[in-house]
Amino acid sequence: MPKMIAVIMETVVFVCALWLLSFMAIFMHELGHALGYMLSTLNRHWHIRVGSGKRLLKTKRLTVKLLVFDGEFTVAGNTVDSKAKLISTLSGGPILSFISVAVLLLLRFGGMAFDSDIILSSAIEYFINYALISNIFIFLTSVLPFRYFLGEIKGEESDGLKLINAIKSKRT
Repeated sequence: MPKMIAVIMETVVFVCALWLLSFMAIFMHELGHALGYMLSTLNRHWHIRVGSGKRLLKTKRLTVKLLVFDGEFTVAGNTVDSKAKLISTLSGGPILSFISVAVLLLLRFGGMAFDSDIILSSAIEYFINYALISNIFIFLTSVLPFRYFLGEIKGEESDGLKLINAIKSKRT
């Protein structure tokens, strides 16, 4: 019986760790949009939603939902009133995702040893690989120009498609 409890607890910890890594990957991407927005507009009226489904947390700036498959950055009002501000806001997410990928690549292939008395080094390596794959996926799905087909952002344009449209627009 104690062995079964240990297996169940390890499984719960494993699932929670994967959820947290997925949350962090999406949150960092959306935070990149927020940073690009704040730097270009000097405005702090924004909101990030991570996930879909049942709401777990809601604050002034962040909503976290159970299924962490998508995210969304929104602003209050129409404060992105120029092409430069729009491009800065749109490119912030992919830039931060790219930086996350670079850092994770350094962790993965930088020759560091992960020694811990609590977590096996193979488990640490697995989680780094999972985070790396998640961030690569988020980076690619944000920069490729297409419309999303799942989740709460179904039908919306990717950052890449929005960037192409912003660059092509006559708006200054």
